[in-house]
Amino acid sequence: MSSSSLSNMTLRSIYIVRHGYRSDWLPYTVAPLTGIACDPPLAPHGVDQATELGEYLHDQAIPKPQLIFSSPFYRCVETANPAANRLHIPIFLEQGIGEWFKKNRGPIPDPPSLRILSTFFPTLSGDWYDNSDVIADPTGEDEVDIFHRCQAFWKSFIPKVEEQYPEVESIMLVSHAATKIALGMALLGYDNAHQFLKPEHGGDGKNLRIDASTCSLDSYVMDPVKKQWGVNFTGNTEFLTNGGEMGWHFATSKFVAGSKEEIEERKKNSLDPC
Repeated sequence: MSSSSLSNMTLRSIYIVRHGYRSDWLPYTVAPLTGIACDPPLAPHGVDQATELGEYLHDQAIPKPQLIFSSPFYRCVETANPAANRLHIPIFLEQGIGEWFKKNRGPIPDPPSLRILSTFFPTLSGDWYDNSDVIADPTGEDEVDIFHRCQAFWKSFIPKVEEQYPEVESIMLVSHAATKIALGMALLGYDNAHQFLKPEHGGDGKNLRIDASTCSLDSYVMDPVKKQWGVNFTGNTEFLTNGGEMGWHFATSKFVAGSKEEIEERKKNSLDPC
């Protein structure tokens, strides 16, 4: 994003978190509560992670998020829910930060509707529903597509939030591994999601990438002088009892995070997620 597009921003803080540990990573299966394929709830362990995230945001985060925007898949809303309850703030559904599904994978599921999800999560608000200008390609995306989606998302999303909620300075997005990484890299102005973070973003250009462990939290802040987004921290899991789990990155995995293929690969390499 160019400096000129950021010059009048009122948002000063953006948190991005990956959903918690999914139930379909366990040895037993849990039927999706929404009845939609590829929409598993969190495992009990993931629910614990979400609770720990909510406590951290309530007790330690500065600033605290004032609004939460969630991917419309159940596991993301379920991850956001404890934080929304602790902070007494709403959750808005945002399709632009939805899951990454590769092309030619077979049927790509539509996420559950606000009506369905509201039966499980009273903290959901309809004030933002169907307000997504940028959504995932329903035929699937490659790595370039999802990165371009996230670039387009920020250009549309930030001005809209600032127009509708001019008093809000801090928000949180709850998304998925690939989308979380692509969102962060696009916000910081990188060319793709494979790159290492530069020194100005806490890296050395050779080793550090945005972490996408389950329930890991990234914090981005607006530099009021440069009018650019910078990194406060990335991949924070200090508040989780077991620390980082199920880490993933575009450059280190040939499979979509959490997919059947990735889980089989993990098991084959003695990285059993269970």
